[in-house]
Amino acid sequence: MPHSPRNRRALRALRRATRLPSPFVALLLAAAAPPALAEWDVDGLEELIPHHETRLERDRLLESGGRPIDPRGLRADPPPTAPVRNCAEWEPVTGVLVRYPLGVPYSLLRDLDDVVTLHVIVSSGYLNQAKSNLAAGGVDTTMVDWLVKPNDTIWVRDYGPWFVFDGNGDLGIIDHVYNRPWRPNDDRIPSEFGAEYGIPVFEHDMWHTGGNYMCDGAHFAMSTDLVYDEALAHNGMTPAQVDQLMFDYYGITDYRVIDDISSGGIHHIDTWAKFLDEETVLIKEVWPSHYTYSNLEQRATLIASLLASTGRPYEVVRVYCQNIGGGEPASYTNSLFVNDGIYVPMFSNATGDSAALDVYRAAAPGYIVRGYAYGGWLTDDALHCRAKGVMDAGMLRVAHVPVVGDVAGPVVIRALVDDRSLQGIASVDLHYRLDGGSWTALGMSAVGGDEYEAMIPASSVEAIADYYVLASDRSGREEGSPRVAPDAWHTFTLLPSGTGVGDRVADGRAPLAFPNPFLDRTRFSFELKHPDRVELAVYDVAGRRVRHLLAERRDSGLHEIEWDGRDETGRRVPSGVYYFRLRAAGIVHTRPVVLTR
Repeated sequence: MPHSPRNRRALRALRRATRLPSPFVALLLAAAAPPALAEWDVDGLEELIPHHETRLERDRLLESGGRPIDPRGLRADPPPTAPVRNCAEWEPVTGVLVRYPLGVPYSLLRDLDDVVTLHVIVSSGYLNQAKSNLAAGGVDTTMVDWLVKPNDTIWVRDYGPWFVFDGNGDLGIIDHVYNRPWRPNDDRIPSEFGAEYGIPVFEHDMWHTGGNYMCDGAHFAMSTDLVYDEALAHNGMTPAQVDQLMFDYYGITDYRVIDDISSGGIHHIDTWAKFLDEETVLIKEVWPSHYTYSNLEQRATLIASLLASTGRPYEVVRVYCQNIGGGEPASYTNSLFVNDGIYVPMFSNATGDSAALDVYRAAAPGYIVRGYAYGGWLTDDALHCRAKGVMDAGMLRVAHVPVVGDVAGPVVIRALVDDRSLQGIASVDLHYRLDGGSWTALGMSAVGGDEYEAMIPASSVEAIADYYVLASDRSGREEGSPRVAPDAWHTFTLLPSGTGVGDRVADGRAPLAFPNPFLDRTRFSFELKHPDRVELAVYDVAGRRVRHLLAERRDSGLHEIEWDGRDETGRRVPSGVYYFRLRAAGIVHTRPVVLTR
């Protein structure tokens, strides 16, 4: 029997209030909606299409004269000019992309419009209602840009644009084939967005989805094995070919593809894991009787054993995700970075919600962490799936591998400061203090390319050293390391000079490449548990081998191989980014180093 949107919303409210619906409420809900459809939008205008494609939406597409994506008609543009760098989610953004009718609450939009532009995808038929309802919902419509295009769903994370900087330093959009072929309007959104804002778009023909992807902005990325499975099924691509495409179009040198936690669901990594920075991964934790418990524990252990792009092991942080009804865990990992803020879905559980926010605040100090309760959040999708940052084409980026552990002074602090505004760097300063004393500011000196350095002087006694880097350009942008500096800082133990303790990670292992950046020589270190054949070579950003350093059997233990910045013929190679590639024990490690002349 038919039900009005108002009645439907009332039923949903009743279900949220009871969390576990009674048989009577469950019966009403079943009568109110076809089982295949997930929810109504915030304003009660339409019944939203769920993550999984349905027979009903396929029928509607055919009835309207539309056609699904035809794999035979796909084309691939040449990739961007190398070297390509895929932006991390926490990098500076100027906007957030959402779709109307909405799958996010107005409270979120009201907070976002204070800091960025809201790019709202809307069909022409809904435009007037969207303008009226956003204004009525308290959204500052002067901060809204309308992308008036046909669309299918709210899942902008999955089909929206992926942003890269090419070898010329220009922002571009990479457009994958959305892995929902019966949603062709959604699949066209990246190209429509690029045309609207004058951003070049590079299309490739491999199937992918944004929810199953996270990268660190330093050429490392993770997905579940869904990417390999779908690329094989729809593109006939091997894992090696997928990895090559990810390098060519996105600049990913180390693509960690990990088995998903479940045989069901949508297999997106953002339903259970999230990069918080280059070295920190947040992973869902569930109760021991849940069917994903063992797999989640295994994945957490596996990821903690991997080395991040910094050369140090990942720090794995767990967030407990309680039962939100029907044995389904909350999706606290499905959160959104927007500049200095982290926006987290809430599930009307005071204890669980508060604990989740505390985890974020402890793991990402200095960020403003806010929670948003909404009845539409699901166990396998929430806020992250329904919103996507729009990168700042003129961003100022500070890249720095923090000093950690016990280090003998003096300590040189180096940072890469990348000015995409092209208006020039105004200042780069190192701020440090010892044992919680007053901050001292030092101007950092340019040492070649975009590299800057300054020195924390030696101390006669052991001290706790806090420091941060802060840079500004002539456009008025300011960025730091940590990214929310001066509200957060890096910390290490400064030992008296002459103690013989070098730059070591906290667990005693040396970084895989040190020094990095380097001027003349750098060392690559690795450890073998058992004797094995080892191959070690240096590659440039285009994937060409520069120097073959090692190809022999090595004994167990720690090994260090030096590279003097020369190619096979003995010629000095120019400044730039290079990659050590180690093959041993069936594992491939790739580690970037920066050569500055």
